[in-house]
Amino acid sequence: MTSQTRRGTRVPWGLVVPLGLVLLVAVLGPLLAPHAPDESVSFPFAPSAPGHPLGTDYLGADVLSRLLHGGRTLVLVALAVLVVTYALATAAGMLAAHRGGWVDHTVMRTADVLMGLPAIVLLTVIVTGVGRGTGGAAVAITVVLLPDIVRVVRTATAGALARDYVEVAVARGEPGRSVLVREVLPNLGPVLAADLGVRFVAAVYAVATASFLGLGVQPPTADWALMIFENRGGLALQPLAVLAPVAALVVLLSLSSALADRLAVDRSPRRPPRRARVARPVSDDPRPVSAAEVVDLRVAAAATGRVVVDGVDLAVRPGEVLGLVGASGSGKTTIALALLGHLRPGLVHVGGVTRVAGHDLGARSGRALRLLRARHAAYVAQDPRTALPSHLRVRAQLAEVLRARGVARGEVDGLSRAALRRANLPDDDAFLDRRPHQMSGGQLQRLALAIALTHRPAVVVLDEPTSALDADNADRLLAEFVELCRVSGAAAVLVSHDLPALATAADRLAVVDGGRVVETGPAARVLTAPTHPATRQLVVAEDAPVRREPPEGAPDLLVVSGVTVRRRGVGVVLDRASLRAPAGGGVCLVGPSGCGKTTLLRVVAGLMAPAEGGVLLDGVPLAPLVAGRDAEQLRRVQLVPQNPYDSLNPRHTVRRIVARPLEQFGLCADDEAVTGEVVGLLRRVGLTERHADSLPAALSGGERQRVAIARALAADPDVLLCDEVTSALDRAVAASVVDLLSELREERGLTLLVVTHDPAVVRRVGGEVHEMVDGRPVPRPRPAMA
Repeated sequence: MTSQTRRGTRVPWGLVVPLGLVLLVAVLGPLLAPHAPDESVSFPFAPSAPGHPLGTDYLGADVLSRLLHGGRTLVLVALAVLVVTYALATAAGMLAAHRGGWVDHTVMRTADVLMGLPAIVLLTVIVTGVGRGTGGAAVAITVVLLPDIVRVVRTATAGALARDYVEVAVARGEPGRSVLVREVLPNLGPVLAADLGVRFVAAVYAVATASFLGLGVQPPTADWALMIFENRGGLALQPLAVLAPVAALVVLLSLSSALADRLAVDRSPRRPPRRARVARPVSDDPRPVSAAEVVDLRVAAAATGRVVVDGVDLAVRPGEVLGLVGASGSGKTTIALALLGHLRPGLVHVGGVTRVAGHDLGARSGRALRLLRARHAAYVAQDPRTALPSHLRVRAQLAEVLRARGVARGEVDGLSRAALRRANLPDDDAFLDRRPHQMSGGQLQRLALAIALTHRPAVVVLDEPTSALDADNADRLLAEFVELCRVSGAAAVLVSHDLPALATAADRLAVVDGGRVVETGPAARVLTAPTHPATRQLVVAEDAPVRREPPEGAPDLLVVSGVTVRRRGVGVVLDRASLRAPAGGGVCLVGPSGCGKTTLLRVVAGLMAPAEGGVLLDGVPLAPLVAGRDAEQLRRVQLVPQNPYDSLNPRHTVRRIVARPLEQFGLCADDEAVTGEVVGLLRRVGLTERHADSLPAALSGGERQRVAIARALAADPDVLLCDEVTSALDRAVAASVVDLLSELREERGLTLLVVTHDPAVVRRVGGEVHEMVDGRPVPRPRPAMA
């Protein structure tokens, strides 16, 4: 039996209720016991009788009374051990991930040593040193459980520290402790909650083991494990004296383990009631006309029942490239993922049929569904930084996919290099030995494509595959990808807001608006003669640049002088790079992926120290890293990251996100002033007061990017560093965001340093244009205005 929570997850009451009763009886049992635990009520090992229904133990004490007394210490010690262990492990794991270097090495090697020792030996040694009893056992069990939890916390913290919202906080000058407590710790909650159930079982087992071995609770105290040890000699005479505590332990551990497994595995939302609508029947003929299709697809939000996708019919044929376009939040990504039989958390399938390579995905689940996807489908996520395993080298990531397809070991290397070449990536050993953090965003996107195409799938779903690429690389990559689809017969579903790219890459376009497909047809026809208002709006946004002239004769506010940056394994990224940005002006930094644009922005933000050269703000040298800059310098330079889906802390409300710079820099007198300023900033970026209490998950990509801009503006900066701020947005939303930045530049005198590969952004921002050539920004003429 389960019920649905507000967020749509299932609560397994069939396990929660009995486990709760067992824990309640264990803690409150002494109040229910008919006798004192050490009271002799009959001769030793007496059988069941009215005064002692479970008989007596080796001392003649009532087994039922000792059973009711024996669970409290076990449960309370286990819980206390968990509280202390998680507190210590969280502090150690977060510190190790944050500080790195010798701190990380010391913490992790200590954990390795403790994990390398047999738990029973470690338990015995520590209790011998500390002393027998409950306290000694608790200390020993804490040490036994600690290293594994430290590793979990350290890994989760390292992942959180790599997020854009943490980088923004660091660039803003947040101290390390504040970054860990405000930005990282809230995001450890789901990880630790999933881990807690397993650790509780381990703690109960360890406490019971210590008592059974005589290292924990000491006689004559009642304890379930100690009762087993004490009465084992009379098992043949009075088996209940042993079997009763065994049963209590088995029930407690079984229910706890089952609940932990259910919460860890079954996190799918419950399906809301179906509407009175019958899906059209589809045969399961394994010889498909379409490589993938959805028929009458309907998807809803689990928590509210709001329809997200409503009655969509869509198919893609072998060798065909189908482009899905639409405004942010229109449902295009949901439809694309549904073609693979997958939905994002919080969404549920309420109707319709999904077929891939002729197989009905609705008839499969678990391992069968995973095998079907592995054999026939591939997916390329929008943000490869979070989609690719950070600990695996390129060689291992490619080999993993090929081995899963049964490719012979001797062929793996050759096929891996061929996949890299198809994606316009190096295929030498040096690149194969790189990890994701050693590559640019464009290289990561191309690597994700290479991995997806290694096994020649029947259908590939690509979610904004060119968002991190410059125009030349995007066109080249898509052309090669389309050719590969033609040759192999693979179907492709291309989710994108890049209309020029879709015009050349896609055979057909499907325009999505409000969860429905409102227009379909050949790409050329849809883009040149759109019939639906939603399509016309996208086309107009693409073709309507706005002229923004920079101010004349303004003094240089930001100066980058002779900056050189080298990276291990990569070499020189920036080579004596220099540029100037006037007060109130705009400077666009363009160039191919991996040319050093973002690196230059990170140097200006103080997130990366150059080997040579430096940055001046208003003629005053800035310290290479944020730690050396004063509060006023930190306030004056603010960063807006590339990915709106990663730049906002998912555990914080919009109000808290925007308010933090106001609090950090003391820009408001009291909480009331902070609230008023937050609302004003949201309105300034085109949002409303109702957005203030929303979590980022409830916002579209465009809304998230506006929140990120509002957060940057909250510091009242002089310089705004914008890193590909429109790459994840559709054209209409991207145009509105760029227009907003240009308006802010004119109204507030902001200096914009914009990294982009999108010519439309360059036209709309105006100002100077610098192209990265051989690690240096070189002035270029601006694109012609419309």
